[in-house]
Amino acid sequence: MIAMGIVGTNAYLADRWNWLDCFIVFAGVAEYCLPSADNVNLSAIRTIRVLRPLRAINRIPSMRILVMLLLDTLPMLGNVLLLCFFVFFIFGIIGVQLWAGTLRQRCFIQPPPNVTA
Repeated sequence: MIAMGIVGTNAYLADRWNWLDCFIVFAGVAEYCLPSADNVNLSAIRTIRVLRPLRAINRIPSMRILVMLLLDTLPMLGNVLLLCFFVFFIFGIIGVQLWAGTLRQRCFIQPPPNVTA
């Protein structure tokens, strides 16, 4: 980072992915340095570390093609999911109507009888 420079055309912070890396590193350092007794909870920022592998999308061209294809098919997947929801909803209503009350009072343990002598 020091050899590349911080600001400029070919600098470290010229790439947006490096901004994400820099933010994650500084958040980790802040979490380590700040005492935990001050109600400072930066654990939510740790979840952003999951985004680091997304840099591979720019580095590997075939990965970029796959991601673009997935993003292009999302509208069609929405229609399929809507159809699946409709089918499950209809079969749910049919199942509730057909088996309504069939298992009533069958799924519990009988208490022992009260024996008095």
